[in-house]
Amino acid sequence: MTKPIAIFFIIVFNALPIFGVAFFDWQPFEAFWFFWMETLVMAFLNTIRIVFSQGQPLTEVNTNQPLVYNINRAIKYLLIRIGIFIFYSIFIITFIGFVANNSTDKSTVLSTLLFQNKFFNLGLLVSVFSQAYYLIMGFFRNGQFFTAKPDEYAALFDGRQLVIHIAVVLGALGSIFLIKNTSFGNYSSVFIISLLCICKCAAELITYKNDDAKLME
Repeated sequence: MTKPIAIFFIIVFNALPIFGVAFFDWQPFEAFWFFWMETLVMAFLNTIRIVFSQGQPLTEVNTNQPLVYNINRAIKYLLIRIGIFIFYSIFIITFIGFVANNSTDKSTVLSTLLFQNKFFNLGLLVSVFSQAYYLIMGFFRNGQFFTAKPDEYAALFDGRQLVIHIAVVLGALGSIFLIKNTSFGNYSSVFIISLLCICKCAAELITYKNDDAKLME
């Protein structure tokens, strides 16, 4: 995938929820929960990367050397990431799913959590397959796992996660303020989802730029 196309898809993918909530009655919870579930998917795939990362010097790659499997480190990373996922899930479900939800029908939150929302499920499947594709093509097939180091994927809070955390907190508090203290309560959904998508898009563009720079070195 060429650089312009990759950037195009990052921007379009992150812009879709804004149009959905603005023109098609989407609720912010679905978008927040989708992005948060995506971090769990990435955590599982990063666990695989940690297991198979060999950390060989770039100038001394030995493909005949027996592979070293970083299983203990990978399991520790995954358990901590699952704990972080559960902790923030409580916040997202409580404050964005129920407190800051403008919809009078809160059953949509439960249907999404129970994977009864077909559009949400489809989006999640697309995320799983796309991330798995990047794992296969950009890690195993091109031999990156020989030079990759476990530390590259073992960060508990990467830049993408941090901006989502900030967007979740500011979005939830800002949305509640708009609903209760201003006449712009009807725009709270647009505000909260726009903040999330803009922050997430910026983080992914920066990450992509840094990764691309590393490949050029």
